[in-house]
Amino acid sequence: MGELGTYGQQVGSFLTLVVIQASAMLLFKLCQVNGSYTFSPASSVALTELCKLALALSMHWRDVRATGKPFFENVSPRIVLQYFGLSMLYTINNTLSFWILAVADPGTMSLGKSLAPYLCALLLRFSGQRLVPLQWVCVVIQCCAIAIVQYDVCKGGGVLPFKAYYLIGIATAITAVTSVWNQLVIKGFSVAVNLQNAIM
Repeated sequence: MGELGTYGQQVGSFLTLVVIQASAMLLFKLCQVNGSYTFSPASSVALTELCKLALALSMHWRDVRATGKPFFENVSPRIVLQYFGLSMLYTINNTLSFWILAVADPGTMSLGKSLAPYLCALLLRFSGQRLVPLQWVCVVIQCCAIAIVQYDVCKGGGVLPFKAYYLIGIATAITAVTSVWNQLVIKGFSVAVNLQNAIM
């Protein structure tokens, strides 16, 4: 990975995340039978989190053995509370994805969630960070494009039922809040990344 350079790693990470997210949404949709799931979505989320916990703990344990640092280095009750709040929102959002895909298609869900940068920009603005005018223009154009795509002229309203947009709106808001929370609070802690993931 070091040979790729910082930009190459960022692009590679971005593309990997896009493929994983798109694959997950398509699989969630394909697992439906007559608009419902034959398994418990909450159990699915719990199993996924257990797998992520096992991976994070094993990777952190490997780093601890290699460096000789304490296992819970720089962990405090305040940090654990921040992780608890953030992981609670992540869990709600992951479970909400199953409900959204029961009433909407993966493309619409992706389009709706792409409004998260707009909400992030607003939240960052309230926290004192500024976006350059070109960034604001891009965000506004994106929002307008999504509104145009989702408007049905014949019905005089949205393509999907109101419930779908309501759920997508909640999921998008949670995504924006967790993104800003992660940037402003969690990244400020000097805790190893794998240990952060294990605690969450």
